[in-house]
Amino acid sequence: MVKTIEPQAFDVELQSSSRPFLIAFLKRNEKFLYQSKALDEVLKSYGDKVQGYLYNSDYLDTAMRRFKVKGTPTFLLFSGGDEVDRLIGESDTETLDEFICNNLPS
Repeated sequence: MVKTIEPQAFDVELQSSSRPFLIAFLKRNEKFLYQSKALDEVLKSYGDKVQGYLYNSDYLDTAMRRFKVKGTPTFLLFSGGDEVDRLIGESDTETLDEFICNNLPS
């Protein structure tokens, strides 16, 4: 299962990560299980190339303001401390895979 990350740990990851990482903003509603499973499956296929996290739902509202996320689900991909791209809306494994693949450095 994908790890949950809190704000302080996210900031550390943002500053220190040498590999791309994907952060998912998911509300714990009827779509949460489907979206978190899709995220988990896709990240397993990338092995050590991409790290992935679920933003802790206790801090979700604050994080959404910070990153200007308008709704959930939203997935942000970071590399080198910067946001590379975002995927907005429900996503299956194929969509998440395409999103990551299209944004990874060659």
